[in-house]
Amino acid sequence: MMKLIGLLLLIPIFCLAESRPDTFIVSMMDRKVQVISPEKIRDIFSVVVENKSLSKLVAKFSTEEGTIKFISIESGKTETVEIKHNNGAKVFFVPLSPAFQEIELIVGKKEYEIPSQK
Repeated sequence: MMKLIGLLLLIPIFCLAESRPDTFIVSMMDRKVQVISPEKIRDIFSVVVENKSLSKLVAKFSTEEGTIKFISIESGKTETVEIKHNNGAKVFFVPLSPAFQEIELIVGKKEYEIPSQK
């Protein structure tokens, strides 16, 4: 019975992963940032930002040409951002408060973590 319940709980996760192949998931924690990357993206892709830290998160998305969008997320909340991908330009997630190093959103890297430099 427990195996059946566990399987039923995993079905929505698999469906979500299949239905959004062009989505990054960025999880901001107190001492690290975890990024789950899609295998490929389209001209417009989504980034789900989860604030798992204990403080409000203020961040921006940028490219080498400049800032794309600013976001502000309360502790324990999630926000989805749509980004237009221009000519293969590198896209960065830059936490401003709490301050953290910029994180490149790398397509096809599956899952990676960036530890705090403190």
